[in-house]
Amino acid sequence: MVNTYKKIIIPTRPHPDVIVGIFLLIKFGAEKYPGVKDAKIDVWQELPAGDTNKTLEQKGVLLLDIGEGQFDHHKTGKNLAQLVAEDLGVSADQSVAKILAYAERDDKHGLGTVSSDPLDKAFGLSGLVASLNKTEADPEKVVKIVLPLLEAHFIEERRRTQELPQEFEQKLKEGKAEIFEVKQGKKSLKVVVLESDNLSMAGWLKSAGGVRADVVCQKNSAGFTNILTKPLKVIDLRWTSAYLRKAEAELRNIRLTCSTFDLMLPGKMQEISEWYYDRATNSVLNGGASPKGILPTAIPLETITEILKESLGQETPK
Repeated sequence: MVNTYKKIIIPTRPHPDVIVGIFLLIKFGAEKYPGVKDAKIDVWQELPAGDTNKTLEQKGVLLLDIGEGQFDHHKTGKNLAQLVAEDLGVSADQSVAKILAYAERDDKHGLGTVSSDPLDKAFGLSGLVASLNKTEADPEKVVKIVLPLLEAHFIEERRRTQELPQEFEQKLKEGKAEIFEVKQGKKSLKVVVLESDNLSMAGWLKSAGGVRADVVCQKNSAGFTNILTKPLKVIDLRWTSAYLRKAEAELRNIRLTCSTFDLMLPGKMQEISEWYYDRATNSVLNGGASPKGILPTAIPLETITEILKESLGQETPK
């Protein structure tokens, strides 16, 4: 039994499939392969005379894609990352589904970046790894540069596939989330209103993996409330902007002298600075993701929900 793994050996400069395999070993294999997290990475073209994958493993050396051991994929019909994922029992984990698909596509088909656009190819992960291998002599340094990118992807995928669905389901049970539909002209809009501090929630709710919401109204624990839309749906938020500004002014005892159509204008109104109508992102923001210099809205979320139901269904002004 190996006490601790001190080295990870690969046969060539680290390419995406191997880097993903190393990432999975570090992320999920610390118990099964003690020491792998801190193991040094080196390139060997062949094994030392007299050694096999089994004798080297006893010396704390883990071979990847060399030596005909369990992680040598050349005669298996599978890529290395897939072998590692299966060995660690994470091949069905949705948090690593995309990263495994990427590694397989890059290794088997040479299509880490599908686009033929030269910029996409140059700045896609496969292109950047290739550039690193041409400029950086130390294979371990190449791997360590890429690992934080894979970690960031993994964290977001875990949020998207596990944490966000669970949180949203709980919000629905607690009555802190609501889904309804509104007709805007010929469009049927799915609207979600909820309370959450998770900055990834709105994006997930709008995605195909979420509930495919067209409009998301999210209030955080500090009271800041933002209304975001799906860009391709081209949703008219002018009445929504006007209704919110009018309600805000009334609650703050601000006497308005402008017309309803003035309240529909994009940007910020000096008298009611709490709401910013952003035409570029087609959103109505009370502070956005990082509120600075403004107050959270005084409008209760229940009232904002009613405003959305009425304003989104208003006939578009000419």
